[in-house]
Amino acid sequence: MNGLTAPAPGASSSTWIVGGAALSVLSAVIVLHTANEEPFTVFRWSDLAVIALGGLVFALFVGFAVAGVRRYLSTPPPTALARLAVGASLIWTAINLFYLGVSICGYFQDLTNPQFGPWR
Repeated sequence: MNGLTAPAPGASSSTWIVGGAALSVLSAVIVLHTANEEPFTVFRWSDLAVIALGGLVFALFVGFAVAGVRRYLSTPPPTALARLAVGASLIWTAINLFYLGVSICGYFQDLTNPQFGPWR
């Protein structure tokens, strides 16, 4: 199973919830770390590693959202609770993607700012 295919319809929902929660926690840690380091005035490899991890989590969140929608569409007629859960999941994913994107873009904007860094 790759990252963009949904699990079988009989797969455990708890596994799905744990995966989403793990991505959410990792996303929160990255966003809070980059907010604490802002503005990035010097280049450090550790900061670049955190930003690269943020990019990976961003991609995993996109895959998670696509797989969630595919799973939702492949099941029998969904209940109102399933519709609510998918809607909430998509909103939560959009929020996480927004903040991760702001963190990643802010890092690169700070490093390209001519006022920061001795390498200019």
